[in-house]
Amino acid sequence: MSDQPHACQLAADATTIIVPVCAQRTVCYQFDTSATNPDLELPYTVIVDGTVLSPDKPRRLNKASRKISVIVSAGSSVALYLNSDVHPAHRRTPVYAVEVKEHDVVVNITEKTGKTHNAKPVVGEAQTQAPNQPGSPPVDRYEALLTGDIWMAISHRYTEAEANDLLPDDIEPAIRKAVCGIYRGLSAGKLDIPLMDEGGMLCVSLIKQENPHNNITSCSFLSDVLPRTHPLTFAALFSVARKAGITELHITSFWRPSLGSIVHRAGLGLDVDFLTNTQQKVKINRAGLNDKGPSHNPNVSDKEKALHQQHQEKKAMARQHKKDPGATQASDIARVAWEKELQANEPSLMQQMRESLAKHKLVRQILDPWYIALQPGARHSNEQQSGEEKVHANHLHITVREPKIYE
Repeated sequence: MSDQPHACQLAADATTIIVPVCAQRTVCYQFDTSATNPDLELPYTVIVDGTVLSPDKPRRLNKASRKISVIVSAGSSVALYLNSDVHPAHRRTPVYAVEVKEHDVVVNITEKTGKTHNAKPVVGEAQTQAPNQPGSPPVDRYEALLTGDIWMAISHRYTEAEANDLLPDDIEPAIRKAVCGIYRGLSAGKLDIPLMDEGGMLCVSLIKQENPHNNITSCSFLSDVLPRTHPLTFAALFSVARKAGITELHITSFWRPSLGSIVHRAGLGLDVDFLTNTQQKVKINRAGLNDKGPSHNPNVSDKEKALHQQHQEKKAMARQHKKDPGATQASDIARVAWEKELQANEPSLMQQMRESLAKHKLVRQILDPWYIALQPGARHSNEQQSGEEKVHANHLHITVREPKIYE
């Protein structure tokens, strides 16, 4: 059996990495991300003595255990690549490094919001804890923070050259020019992209979001936030919008450190709340579907609210009477009636935009006030019931494919 700590394999459960050595120690990283999202699926790879453990592919932090555990030999050095830094081309910031001595190691990493000056991705001084049971080894415990500043450090900042290389070879020159301009550096949050046939312009507003600036000590929207957003997000959105003849588009969220799911934090998502062409203006918002009283949202009719309420009542009845086929049939009929009204009132421009995004080879997920599509080819109507549905009641979100970061 080899004594080299990097001669190892990832266990089948993808949470424990076993290293075949003689004198073994356990290093366990425990994450508490409840300050923003307790189930955050943070991408990670483990580094032992400077080598990323095999298989070299990003894993996700387990929703239940919130732990990364590795068994190594005493004297090893262990660290992590996190977030978009897991990409083989991005690995510049190993974090939470520990030197393994005579004891097992536990590193407690707690996420903290707000501006936290001088917080570094290091583990500090160990506090040795006596064994819990006779015969068990002592444990060296470390405490560390995960802050907005650290999120920025583990989020890759793309250069213009990287953006140009990442764009598909067949992308339209106007889109390539616009996307590369973001990474070259903009003077303001505005982009004008020539339309294909009409001789007009697609005017894109890149709207500053507060989350990065509320959680990072020093952060520029134009030079820190936008370049940490993956170039393919802009490429996919701009290509579809340009082909649809969109003349105005508002993007409201890009890379951000301390809010929501991992896709924005990894730079793989964009949010849009307004689009228009020469025929239609669409505020992408259906908030209020479940509110009592008449609708105050032009995208939600009073008839739809009534049908949706009937659907919810029939669905609840079907759940209570699972063995009653009549109750299930009544629920299905109510759902079809509600969805028919939902579709009848959807702006055609929004429908066209979604359908084109769904066919785009770069797009992995589409979530909006009408439909939720977490997987290609599978979608369900947004009932504004789950947390995910409620969050996406007032904007369109897209996630792009990047399996070397998150899949």
